[in-house]
Amino acid sequence: MHKNEIDWYADIIPGESIAGLEISKYSHQDIKALLKKSDKNNFHIRDNSDSLDIYSSDNVDAIDTNLLMRLSFNEQMILNSIMVYITRKPNQYQGKIYGKYGLGDKLRHVSEFGVLERSITGEEFFLINDDNRCGLDVANGLDVSLEEDPDQNIAIIRVHEFFK
Repeated sequence: MHKNEIDWYADIIPGESIAGLEISKYSHQDIKALLKKSDKNNFHIRDNSDSLDIYSSDNVDAIDTNLLMRLSFNEQMILNSIMVYITRKPNQYQGKIYGKYGLGDKLRHVSEFGVLERSITGEEFFLINDDNRCGLDVANGLDVSLEEDPDQNIAIIRVHEFFK
């Protein structure tokens, strides 16, 4: 990846990066400058002050169904979370968790990398590694356990700082 662009095929590394963008390394201004250099004909960018949303279309009327990526920032305006969403659009994020599983793949397969622990709200699953740390969430947008529906697909992937 060139230093000044998003890599839509880069591996997803829990606790570290999506799209070649490392969390805790970029400021809000850095990301805005990077996005300005991107091809604006293919994307619409919405600045929500504490997050930046990237949509697959510049058609503002259709953006709710075309959200590709959300970049969130902490109080110091440093990137601390990146989410990618399934859209089934040609420019949907194509990177995979450690090169293996991505959007549209079976959620249960991610347990290969650790334990999937369901959140209190039930809407997402945290990947807990050997050190009992979490730097990745996966979700399908439903409040369904893996026991109830073991074949659910990944619709959302979020990388964030490691926490215990």
